[in-house]
Amino acid sequence: MTIQRIPGALSIVAVIAVTGCGGGATGGPAITSVNPTSPSYSSLQFAVGTANIYGNAQIGLNVVATFRQTNGTSATGVNTPQIKGPFSFIPGIVPQTGGGPDPYSTVLNGGPSVTEVLGQNGITGTPQTVAPGTPYCDGTPPLPSNNPKVTLVPCPSGLSPNTTTFGQSGGVFAMGLAPYNHVAATGQSYSYQPYAQPFYGAQDPTSTFQFIPWGGPPAFDPDGTKLGERDGAGSINGVDSFNDPYFLGVAEGIGVFDAVVPATGTYTLNVGVATVGNGGAVSTSTVTKTAQLGSLTPLPTLTAPVLTFDGNGGASFTASLPPGVTEAYVQIVDYGPGGGPNDGAVSKPANCQGARGTQFAPVYYTIHITSAASATYTLPDTIGPNLATSGGPTNIQPSPSICTAGQNNAAGDDVVVQMIGFDYPVYQAALGLTQSSTPQNPAITGASGQADITISQAVEQDNNGSTTTPLRRIRPR
Repeated sequence: MTIQRIPGALSIVAVIAVTGCGGGATGGPAITSVNPTSPSYSSLQFAVGTANIYGNAQIGLNVVATFRQTNGTSATGVNTPQIKGPFSFIPGIVPQTGGGPDPYSTVLNGGPSVTEVLGQNGITGTPQTVAPGTPYCDGTPPLPSNNPKVTLVPCPSGLSPNTTTFGQSGGVFAMGLAPYNHVAATGQSYSYQPYAQPFYGAQDPTSTFQFIPWGGPPAFDPDGTKLGERDGAGSINGVDSFNDPYFLGVAEGIGVFDAVVPATGTYTLNVGVATVGNGGAVSTSTVTKTAQLGSLTPLPTLTAPVLTFDGNGGASFTASLPPGVTEAYVQIVDYGPGGGPNDGAVSKPANCQGARGTQFAPVYYTIHITSAASATYTLPDTIGPNLATSGGPTNIQPSPSICTAGQNNAAGDDVVVQMIGFDYPVYQAALGLTQSSTPQNPAITGASGQADITISQAVEQDNNGSTTTPLRRIRPR
């Protein structure tokens, strides 16, 4: 079968199927020739840390994981994660039910499941050994809920609760937690887009914004065209089963849990992998890793930089890294004229970038920062989506990065700017997925042995310099 290109989950093996399915630069071996949980084939890495989310007083939990073959690509195409540790949910969190393309997943509705809130099994997924068509259900009555808008589903007699945060779609891949599990009937992934971050963000009364962690040019440019994933090399004109556009960038591997209160101690990541043996018998093996959270001191709060537009489609800004932050992304997301969350939120507005621009989906740019000293950084004028609709990377006609009012013959584009800081080498781990040689075990912890993150509030700005902040409870697509 053919697996389309999945940035951040390149070359995956569907272990529930008879043969493996490859995509990207290299393919996986036939599933009959490997044991996907053998240390000679796969390696699981796991780290945890604090998450300073928008400067909120309550810190969250950061989870970093890689699960890769020896060639650096994702170890399996289907697996079931479980995160356990000395964490708790914030008081009053509302458990969610399932429904939708993955009826067993509750995070798609904004929260954890009932059994997770009750502390019975950590944060987990639903194995695909639960047969398709099995009714989704949340627990045995009476079911707890403090939100009349959430109707939890009681389990029929003889059926155990099967809704979970990740459902059957979420697993651990080459660059962390993602809804990339294959659908057994089609062999295609449930989704080709990373999870919106932070997890459970709408559940925290102090939370402000959820974002999609797509990495774009100039930091992420897999084909060397300077246009990132919008150069036309892959298909970008469709949506997956979650109705999400795919191939908008490279998945950055960010997995932050808001409304989860971390505590020091040992955390465990279990990854269940189901395999088909002789005679069609299905068995499940589990790969386990532990990680330590030794300090609850968060990284400093970041402030998103303000762009200075150059009038030609580019922009510049000044930024620096505070103590403890070793690298950062400045994310610039172009929504097109009137398309920003706080500026009308026009759906898919056309701009000067053509069919691959904001009229299809927001355009993502990423600038990687490693300097503690204040410096000026530039978003080039013309690294916007390819105007050519054929020829892929052999026919490059770059568009303006952020369209001006003159280039649009109307209003200038709206952008959202956010800064995300780390004390571990996340960029190198994510960038490796786009290179010809990808390490199986990239570094995912900092000098302290954990992985801390800090995320600024998002600032909306349009191409005449006005700003709006903060952005509240918007989940962009």
